[in-house]
Amino acid sequence: MQVHKVFQTALLTVSLLTGASVSAGASDSSVLDGYYMTHVGDSGRQSIVEFFTKNGKFYAYGFANVDGSGPKKDSKNPDPKLRERYDKGSVFVYGLKSDGKGSFGGGEVYNYDDGKTYHLKITKDSNGILTLRASIDKLGMMGQTLTWTPLTQEQIAQYEPQKPEPKVIEDSYHTLPQAFK
Repeated sequence: MQVHKVFQTALLTVSLLTGASVSAGASDSSVLDGYYMTHVGDSGRQSIVEFFTKNGKFYAYGFANVDGSGPKKDSKNPDPKLRERYDKGSVFVYGLKSDGKGSFGGGEVYNYDDGKTYHLKITKDSNGILTLRASIDKLGMMGQTLTWTPLTQEQIAQYEPQKPEPKVIEDSYHTLPQAFK
């Protein structure tokens, strides 16, 4: 995790100096790493998330809300032990694998608004925009399609100071089901 953080800081610095896209992987369809703005959820909130890679799989955690509101507790989690945790820094997209052509599958997404976990498939277009298909079935027949957009350099600079310490993310990762690590 620490190497990843150093790489991100270096990428941000180089990108700011050269004017390149900072949302790492925005144009590379085989990776998700980078910062994205989510859809507006059932709670009316829109979040900022970061994708990262670990052991060849993709994960994401949220760390800021577009409206400036603070983190909220995971009060609808079916596991009573997790209801006191906050959403900031919690890994909620996990276990995605790339097909090398802009599609990612085999993972799941946890929805803080309803406390449920869904199967997840993501496709990434040439502009870095993500189309998520969250569904109750593995085939994606019964679900919802959502769009997340990569952040601009200005947006990253605005939200990055709100990121949690790496240990918070790492601790959250360790609570994930083993099958998705």
